[in-house]
Amino acid sequence: MKEKGRFLKKYRGNECLNCGVPLDVIDRYCHNCGQINTTKKISFKDFFNEFFASIFSYDSRLRHTIVGLLFKPGVVTKEYVEGKRIKYANPFRFYLSVSIIFFIISGLFIDFDTLILEDHEERDKKEAFQVKISSPSLADESNKIDSIAQNKEQEDFVYFNEAQLDTMDMFKAVNSRWKTYKSHYKKTGQLSASLALDSLQHNKSGYTKYLYRRSIRTGDLNENPMELLKFVFNKLPFIIFFFLPFFALTIWLIYVRRSFNYMEHLVFTFHTQTMFFILMGIAILLDQITNSEIASSIAMFVFLFYLYKAMRNFYQQKRAKTIVKFLLVNILFFILASIGSLVAIIGSIFIF
Repeated sequence: MKEKGRFLKKYRGNECLNCGVPLDVIDRYCHNCGQINTTKKISFKDFFNEFFASIFSYDSRLRHTIVGLLFKPGVVTKEYVEGKRIKYANPFRFYLSVSIIFFIISGLFIDFDTLILEDHEERDKKEAFQVKISSPSLADESNKIDSIAQNKEQEDFVYFNEAQLDTMDMFKAVNSRWKTYKSHYKKTGQLSASLALDSLQHNKSGYTKYLYRRSIRTGDLNENPMELLKFVFNKLPFIIFFFLPFFALTIWLIYVRRSFNYMEHLVFTFHTQTMFFILMGIAILLDQITNSEIASSIAMFVFLFYLYKAMRNFYQQKRAKTIVKFLLVNILFFILASIGSLVAIIGSIFIF
């Protein structure tokens, strides 16, 4: 490498300016802390030369990693766990970078406002159709509307005082308190839990305040369930991130007789999930250009084939064994994904 700027030998000192460790003129960097061995004052030119050099150095690792992941399934992971790491980006860091870009792209092109509007319109059409089918005359329709209004009015007056709630078992008390708070909110529109509990003459504990707020949000979800979907989607990066170690554990169990340790399975998981984000990110962009969903469908099939090849190249097993384990991995993945999605939705209801 050609020496220039602050790297020239004439600027090298006898000790590190950062940690004070003795150095020789042949030392380009301090062997203790890694700082450049130079006494030259930094200039505008030096600053930007080093800045762009560090970017291109990272881009070199980035290029090797992306090309390797795209065209050599499983090979990058195999070389990385064998110790050939200097030319590849850190799997964990690379996964985070790609996942952030993927969710930015998908967030830009998934229009939740349109989905919410369509959901409202669809429900309005269903309600109008049901009214049309079940209403042979205007008189009957008028009676039905009056009946619905009376029922709604009765619902709005659901109320249980603290004395009544104290006589109930735990589950019935929670359900009755929930109905009381929901009815009170429908009647008054009161958003403040403290003021609502004062009005209802209920105890103002952390639990009752929390329950009142949850009853309001659950009511909003009944009116607009797409809001929950939007909320869960925004939390997907965190959900997937915490889900991957469990998926790596299932792969470890499948390959328990092999010599790989858990962290090596986790590196494989990070690499394959990163590849999934890259393929789907490209597919989403192509779908936007072509105004279709063909690219996303193709990307899913490509990824499944890619996963098979990655397993074959990384774990170095015969084709028949790899196919069986590939099918088993996907079955376990969908089971874990279903459980994870259910937990995420239930958890989201309580933190939404």
